[in-house]
Amino acid sequence: MSNSSDSNREWVVIATSTWLHEAMFLKSVLESAEIEVMIPNEYTLGVQPLYSNLLGGAQVLVHAEDKARAEELLRSVESQSDSAAGDDQAQ
Repeated sequence: MSNSSDSNREWVVIATSTWLHEAMFLKSVLESAEIEVMIPNEYTLGVQPLYSNLLGGAQVLVHAEDKARAEELLRSVESQSDSAAGDDQAQ
């Protein structure tokens, strides 16, 4: 059961994706690090993916106090992805 202080915590946008599946990947990465994540239009974009631009993209939100840790985690995932892509091209 959540207390009233949890409901007053500020959410901030950590990333915006054009497609819901990209935002869901970021959400899973952040949740694996036990960071609470919200995608406000998740259900709408699941049914109508072409509404993404109209709604400002699929926004990934975290609590303000988790922002720095979330940014660091997403940077590390991005750098790992970039290095793996470079390895594939070298072969």
